[in-house]
Amino acid sequence: MEANFFRFLSAELSSTLAGRRIDKVFGPAPGVWVLAIQNTGDPLHLIFRPAKSAGHLFLSPVKPVNPQTAPAMAMWFRKRLRNRKILAAHTDWPNLRLALELTPRTDPDGKTFLILDCRTGMSLADELPPTFAHEPEWPALEDVLEDPDIWREYPHISPPLRKVLAGLPEDDAHTLYFRVATASADVFHLARSGDTWSPPTAWPSGKDDETHVSALDAARAYGERTLFPLLDMEEDKAQTVQLKRVRKKLRRNLASLDQEQARLEQLVAEQVKAEALQAELYRFKDAEGLESVDVTHPVHGPMTVPLNPFLSPTENMTRYFKLAAKGQRGFPHMERRRRELLTQLSKAEDGTLEIHPAATLRGTPEPEGPAALPKRFRGLAVRLFRTSDGFTVIRGKNKTANHHMLSQAASPFDYWFHVEDGPSSHVILKRDHPGQEVPETSLIQAAVLCGLKSYRKDDGKADIMYALVKDVRKVKGFNLGQVAVDRKLGTLRVDLDPSLEEKLG
Repeated sequence: MEANFFRFLSAELSSTLAGRRIDKVFGPAPGVWVLAIQNTGDPLHLIFRPAKSAGHLFLSPVKPVNPQTAPAMAMWFRKRLRNRKILAAHTDWPNLRLALELTPRTDPDGKTFLILDCRTGMSLADELPPTFAHEPEWPALEDVLEDPDIWREYPHISPPLRKVLAGLPEDDAHTLYFRVATASADVFHLARSGDTWSPPTAWPSGKDDETHVSALDAARAYGERTLFPLLDMEEDKAQTVQLKRVRKKLRRNLASLDQEQARLEQLVAEQVKAEALQAELYRFKDAEGLESVDVTHPVHGPMTVPLNPFLSPTENMTRYFKLAAKGQRGFPHMERRRRELLTQLSKAEDGTLEIHPAATLRGTPEPEGPAALPKRFRGLAVRLFRTSDGFTVIRGKNKTANHHMLSQAASPFDYWFHVEDGPSSHVILKRDHPGQEVPETSLIQAAVLCGLKSYRKDDGKADIMYALVKDVRKVKGFNLGQVAVDRKLGTLRVDLDPSLEEKLG
C-alpha cells in the first residue's frame, strides 16, 4: 500500500471506527484477518492483509468465507479482542501502521493497543513507541527527483510518488507535491491494466483511472476486487495439490500397467512352446530328466523348448498351456483397468475429477464423479456449469443440497436464482467480488439452468427470479430448501433450451 494513500485511509478509518466495538475475529486464510465491527444496519468488517507492496486494509459489509475450523491464531486474537471498544486510533502513516486503542482488560494479555502493520501483520502492545504518531519532514522536490533511494530516509517519499513526480512538468510536479505534503487530495484513483488493478493512490496514473471521493471507497473497491479472488484460490489450493498428487499416481499406475502387459504377453507366448511339444510329444513322452528338447512347430518352425527336468514332458506341456491361459485371462482385466486409469487421468488433467477425502488418503481416486468443486462444496449434491462468459454456476440436485448451498457454496455477493411461484432447484452464480458486473448472457443462462430443474421444465418458457445471496435467508421451521427472499433484483423470462445443460456442463 502506498504511504500517502494510507495517510488518508487511516484518517478516515480512525473517525469511522472510534467508539465501535470489536465483535469477533476471523482468519479466512493465512495472513488475512477479519474484524467484525459493531454496526447498526449493514454488517461492517475490517479486512486486513499485510504485504510488502500490495497489502489490503478496508471496510466491507461482506465477510469472506471462513474455514469450518477457526485457525489457532484467530481464536487467540478473538479471546483478547472480543467485545472491546475502540477508544481512538493512532497512525504512523509513513510506516504504514495503524494502532487501535482499546478499552482496558484485567487479564495479563489485555494489551492496550491493537497494531495493524501493513508490512508485518497484526499484534498487541501495552504502549506505542514515542515516535509512533510523529509527522515526517518533507525534503525539497529537487532532492526527491535526484535521489532514487530517498525513500530509505523518508519512507513517505514512496517509489510510486517519486515516479509520478518525475514524469510531470516542473510546475505540475510542484503542485502535486504540495497537495500530497499538505494532505489536500480529494479524489483517489484506481488504475487498471486488463484484469489487473493497481493499489489506490492520491494522484492520477495517466491511464483510464477509476476515481473515488473517499479513501475508504477506493480501498474497498481495490480490496474486494483483488483479495476476494485470492481467498477463493487459497480455498481451492488443497484441492489443486490433491489433484497434482492424483495425476502423478495415475501416471505411475499406467507405467506399472505397461510392465504388467509385457509380463502377460510373455505368458501368452508360452502357448507356442506348448503347441510345439504337443505336435511331437509322441517322440519323448516317456522320457525322464530332460532339460530341453528340439521340436518343430507347425507354424513357427524348428525351436528348442526348455523343460523342467523334475516334470515329465506331458507335465511340461500342460504347464506351458496353463501359463498361456493365465496370460489370456489377464488381458481383459488389464484393458478395463487401463480404460479406467486413462479416463481418470483425462478428468484430472482438465480439472473435472472429484477428489474424495477417503480416496485421497488411500491414494486412489474415484473412477467417476461430477466436476471438481471447491473444498467447501464437498459433500453437496450439486452440479457445476460454466457460462459462456466464464462464470461458475452451481445447481442443487435435491432439497438437502438446496438447503445447504446458501451457507456452504455461496458468498453474500453471489446471485441466487429460483423459478417464480413453484418448486425448483436453487442455482448460484458465483462472482469474484461484490462489484463484479455479470453480463446479461450469463444471467440468462443461469436462469435457464434453474428453469430446466423446476416444475416448469417441460414448458417452453419460465419466469426466474434472482437476488443477492445476502438477501436470501433460511428460516427456522421451514422445510428443507424453503427460504425467505428479503429483496429481489429482478425476474427473467427465459426460453428453456434443454441442450444448454450439455453445452455448459
